Amino acid sequence: MIRVMFFSLATILILSAATTAQSKSSRFAKQHNSHFLKEHLDKTETMLLQSLQSNDANMVSSSVQTIRELEQVFPDEAFTSFIDPLSNIVRNENFETHARILSALALDELHSDKGDASIYDVARNSSNQSVKDICSALAIESFKADEKSISSK
Repeated sequence: MIRVMFFSLATILILSAATTAQSKSSRFAKQHNSHFLKEHLDKTETMLLQSLQSNDANMVSSSVQTIRELEQVFPDEAFTSFIDPLSNIVRNENFETHARILSALALDELHSDKGDASIYDVARNSSNQSVKDICSALAIESFKADEKSISSK
């Protein structure tokens, strides 16, 4: 009988903790007025697109990291304007490795067919082994689909 009561009490505590955790505001929402940020999202996108054109790898990396954070803060936004610039950075064999890797991660988080195709292409053709490895990991589903199509022929 004691085991049943203990199990019931433990279940109630776990369920109430899960309910409380789901209903709490996020840390970001507590610290920032996201409505204000959403009002200025268009300007932010414009400025980030301009900074992605820079030849300074550190500025590009900072911009790409900001894009990744925006994707997390505003998951319902498509951010399609970033797909082509990020693809160009990932494909640019002469650009800094860390900026290309960050761009590949940001591109993957955008969940677009065009971005996924860029990542897959770089995974197959890049001469930079670090970028190739990251892109291969991100494009694993594309590689699996290729294997299935080859094996079914």
